[in-house]
Amino acid sequence: MVRRFGKLGVGGMLAVSLFTLLSGSAAAGQISSTLRIALRVVTSCSVQTQPLTFATYTAGGSATGTATPGAIDVSCTRGTPAAVYLDGDRTLAGPTGARVAYTVRANGQPWPAGTSIALTGQGAQPIRLQLSGSVPAGQNVAPGDYADAAVIRVVY
Repeated sequence: MVRRFGKLGVGGMLAVSLFTLLSGSAAAGQISSTLRIALRVVTSCSVQTQPLTFATYTAGGSATGTATPGAIDVSCTRGTPAAVYLDGDRTLAGPTGARVAYTVRANGQPWPAGTSIALTGQGAQPIRLQLSGSVPAGQNVAPGDYADAAVIRVVY
């Protein structure tokens, strides 16, 4: 006696049952949701400097200029507006408390005390302020080494 199971027969029925088992059609259902992923980028700035050195000066003599240009490199988060200040009184302190006045130029433009240079951050690419300056003529001071430690302040 031969038993037939529709057109598939026993072999076909076994194949359909095996396919159903392996394909996971026995799963109860499916659900999905969303996962919020967030990031906050904060503004920041950094500054690096290279010293500005004046040429040798003769007391009471003529003005002198820059021997070695200085630089200020400012890096701020892209798009961040910033103001760069060179704080201080623009004098060099020397022996016995003597002081010598000087001027500073940034990218060829005068940079008077108390003023700022505006810039907009470029991300990893620093913005360079190339510095030069001069010591005005006629300052009768004692010979020796004179120096200043001006503070670079970036407000953003």
